[in-house]
Amino acid sequence: MKVSQSPFFLQLLSQRILIVSCVLLPRFPAKTDLLKCDLVHQGQGTPRIPSPPFTKSRELKSQRATSLLSPSLLRKANLLAKEAGRSLAALQGPSGKYSLKNTELPAPVAVTALSSLALLSLGEIPGRTPLGPNIEKGIRYLLDNQDRSGGPEHGYISDPSDRYSKMHGHGFATLALAQVLGQLPHEESPLVSRQELRKGLIDAVKLIQKAQDRTGGWYYTPSPTGHEGSMTICMVQALRAARNAGIPVSAACIKRAVRYVERSQKPDGSFRYQLGSDRSSLALTAAALTTLDASGRYDSKSLEKGLEFLLLSPQVRGGEKMFQLFDHENGSRFPFYERLYLGEALFFCRDPKPFRHWYPILLRGLEKTRSKTRGTWNSRRYGEAYATSMNLLTLSLPFQYLPIHQR
Repeated sequence: MKVSQSPFFLQLLSQRILIVSCVLLPRFPAKTDLLKCDLVHQGQGTPRIPSPPFTKSRELKSQRATSLLSPSLLRKANLLAKEAGRSLAALQGPSGKYSLKNTELPAPVAVTALSSLALLSLGEIPGRTPLGPNIEKGIRYLLDNQDRSGGPEHGYISDPSDRYSKMHGHGFATLALAQVLGQLPHEESPLVSRQELRKGLIDAVKLIQKAQDRTGGWYYTPSPTGHEGSMTICMVQALRAARNAGIPVSAACIKRAVRYVERSQKPDGSFRYQLGSDRSSLALTAAALTTLDASGRYDSKSLEKGLEFLLLSPQVRGGEKMFQLFDHENGSRFPFYERLYLGEALFFCRDPKPFRHWYPILLRGLEKTRSKTRGTWNSRRYGEAYATSMNLLTLSLPFQYLPIHQR
């Protein structure tokens, strides 16, 4: 196997420090948490909704962030993110969904959910900060497009005009509802009430659990008709966020999904598109590692092998050319998706060196590729709001405002 000649990576690989030191940081005790989750699912135990600090200004004062990266680098990232965040909010329409003009594959549900998450990741809070109303409008749009029929698709979040979001959109929407639940102001919101949001989130979770395939995976439809890796990863993240927000989630459902992800791994450490397929990618591998971390599988062999594959990839050890390797859209490549999940996987390594090496290169790449007039990014396939929200979710990782991004 060829190894980078960079001293940084030679040091990282020596004596297999690569494997030992980069096991992902535990964010909750796996067995205990799953048991507690199962008790809540059975009507026992008391779910807890997190209560983040509400402040008028959420500047970068976190010791967690400054201990990982230099204050000057974080200030630079924050300025870039704030400008892009304001431009992103300007793309929102009166209904709460985001502009998708000149987009090949318009997916308003997924893009509105991701845009709401991106604003939350910058420290914006409903009822407290300048862009808080944009978050509320986005959540209002998602709830207004949730199936309330009581039929087979009850709880499904979809827009009749949206042909492309499908279950990815529902998963991102569920994640957005879960992340904002604990951050609504204590007084009633003029757009979204806690009670309505909680009920919508519970129904969204039930729909996800009902749509799980017998293999443990999920597919594009809100029913158990197949399975696919990226869809499964999206659902697990949504379920984990809902569980952390105090919503009942079946431990058995998560266990089956994690097993699906583990069985998708190839001998080289990468992860397949789906069971039975030989196709794998860096994006799916990074997303799978994030999923295993979210499930608490910190000591699994799958995690170790996947991290080894990830850290040897050109996108991580490629120096300044790294950004160019995954900043285009052709064939089956999804650069914004890949960038976000790669960032998450590196961010949660116990050893901060890989992320410290990667993040400044990411920042320089984002500075070079943004619009000089708007400060945003664009995707030919999914539009300006999608590209900007995905890049902001990646850029804001060290800010740690999103509960799912707390290290």
